[in-house]
Amino acid sequence: MPLLIIFWILIYCFSSAFSIVLLGDRSLISGNLLKSSTLLNLLLNWKFILAMSLAIIARISFLLVNNNLLKIPKLAAISTTLTTFITLLSLMFIVIMNYFFLNERLNIQQGIGAVIILIGVAIMIK
Repeated sequence: MPLLIIFWILIYCFSSAFSIVLLGDRSLISGNLLKSSTLLNLLLNWKFILAMSLAIIARISFLLVNNNLLKIPKLAAISTTLTTFITLLSLMFIVIMNYFFLNERLNIQQGIGAVIILIGVAIMIK
């Protein structure tokens, strides 16, 4: 059971991160998105379609993490809250993916934030 939960957490983290990386493409989000032709071009863009598909996968994996936590009696009463905290791990994945794929640079605050998230998740799970 714990391996299955870890699997779905990783699926959630990667699908969330790649969805955001795809939507962070400057060429995709620049321009006037309130203009109907620009919005239509965005909606038909393969990156946007893939990003939305990954976002759906992220939501489904969130449900599957929650479902698997419900099966652990000790965690069943707080499964949704715990799932929300666990999925905060995706924030670290997003920062890392943005660094590699969008050439955004990490700063000390982001590093400290990542450590705080890890500590918080570890405390919540124990």
